[in-house]
This record gives sequence, C-alpha cells and structure tokens, in this order.
Amino acid sequence: MSERTTDILIIGAGPAGLAAALYASRSLVKPVVLERMSVGGLVLSTEWIDNYPGFPDGIAAPELMDRMRRQAERFGAEFVSDEALSLNRTDMGFSVTTAGGTVYQAGSVIVATGAMPRVLPVKEESRYRGRGISYCATCDAAFFKGKPVAVVGGGGSAVEEALVLARGCSKVVVVFPLDSLQAEPILVEQLRALSNVEFIPGAAPAAVEGEGKVERLRLRLSAGGEKTLEVAAVFVAMEFVPTGDLLKGLVEVDAQGYVVTPESTETGVPGLYIAGDVRRKSLKQIVTAVADGAVAAQRAGIYVRSRKGKKNGTPEN
Repeated sequence: MSERTTDILIIGAGPAGLAAALYASRSLVKPVVLERMSVGGLVLSTEWIDNYPGFPDGIAAPELMDRMRRQAERFGAEFVSDEALSLNRTDMGFSVTTAGGTVYQAGSVIVATGAMPRVLPVKEESRYRGRGISYCATCDAAFFKGKPVAVVGGGGSAVEEALVLARGCSKVVVVFPLDSLQAEPILVEQLRALSNVEFIPGAAPAAVEGEGKVERLRLRLSAGGEKTLEVAAVFVAMEFVPTGDLLKGLVEVDAQGYVVTPESTETGVPGLYIAGDVRRKSLKQIVTAVADGAVAAQRAGIYVRSRKGKKNGTPEN
C-alpha cells in the first residue's frame, strides 16, 4: 500500500464535495477529493436542472457538475478516482484506506457521500436489472422509445424521470404509494398535462415478470387486490438511502441512516464534517448541498490551521 498526506480529504464529488473542494482550495488548503463513481455523483442521472440560481434558462446537469469541477481544479483541488473503504481516527487526525490501495493521512475529513436510490423491493430485481429494470431515465430512455414503461416512486425524482420518459415512450405509468405525488407543484402540473402519462396512486410493486426481460409489472393495491401492467421497462425512483457506511461507530445516525449533525455540518468528532444528502436535513437539493460543502470546508480549514498553529507554538486566531 502507498501512503499520502493531505490537510483536508473530501470523500464524494457530488455538489457538496465539489463545493467543499472549491472553498477549501481557495483558503489555500489543497484538498484531495475521492470519488468512486463519476465526478458529479447522483446529479449526473438528471438530464436538466431548472432550479439552480444563476441559470435563468436552466443548465444540463453534466455541464453544471463539470463547471464546478473545473472551478475547484483551477484553485488547486485534486480529484482521485478511488473508493474510500475505511475511516479511522489517528493522532494526526484521520486515516482513510481506499480500494486502490492508498492510505490517506488527513488532518480533517469531509464526508459528502450522498444517498443512493432504494432498490426495487421485489425478489426479481437482480434478475431483471439491466434487462428492463433501470435507475436512470436519462441513461436508458432511448432503449424504450415507442414502448410503454412504468415509473415507481412518488417524489420529485420520480416526476423528473417520468417527464424525461414521456418524450419518447408510448405510455408512462407512474406508480406511487400515497394518494398524491410529493414533488414540486410546477413539475407535477407539467406531468399531468401530458396525454401519454397515467397515474396509479396507492400501489406498490409486487413482482416483475417476463421471458428474459421485463414484460409485466404486477402491483399490490392499497385498496385491495392486484393490477398487472404490460410494460417494457420499470424505472425506479423511490426514496433514497444515505451512503454513510464509513461513519458507523463514529457519529450519530437516525433511524433511516442519515447523519445527525448537532450544528450545521459539524459532528461530535473534531475535524470530521458532513455535507450534502448524507446529512439529516429538511431540504435535499443541489443548492443546499453546495451550501453544506462551503460551510464544511470553511470549518475544516479553521480546524486544520488551528492544529498547525498549536504544533508550531503560535496562537490561534
């Protein structure tokens, strides 16, 4: 294994991690950012963003993430494609071991690992994943052009997925467990105005069927009984699951697995900060993730400089 030392290590390069990288690097603390997937994180599964300030006509999600990355790199942030496997406290601060065989010794760590979509809760999920079960309409919509599909989920992500699919699919059936969609009213209004979109409230997936690929989605209705949909694909956009396994035993988490931060992005562990959707908060949006990243980087910078000052015998500011 190789070893590296850095003042601030940022784990995750979604909006929160990218903002943290920018603010940390601008404070003259060169951060290293680890990302196990693509820089931009889960945002890359979204096609278009209309609610990020400063873009009156909207902006493509990949373009926004690329701009954030380039801006952070301009000030010295370093991005590394690798996965953090463990996080431990040390005398220096923290030790992070990666899948690539590198051990990072960091004065401070910002965890911005976000959340992932919940897996479709049917026993056939693994059999049909990639054969009609999808978690990204932007990625896979073209494969089902002119065909009927279902979207499972009742939040903002489900509505956005359905809007993307409705452009090319013959029919989009939105299946959700509650009586109404829990999404921005303007998006729900846009979706309901489309003639090729149907809604089935009070329903949950029971089974996926088909010969080698998705052909039917069987639903369990809250009012009783079942209903079967003839569809070529099932796009899953259910609630999200926080990806904070690294933090087990270090910080407090709630019943859903989100990290509880007593004050903004700070944890009870000195030098360890949480940013973005892995943190428990009322609004999970790109703009709030970016705010988290900026605050976490500012606090981490203060922490690292204060420790260096103590070691050098200089007073804290």
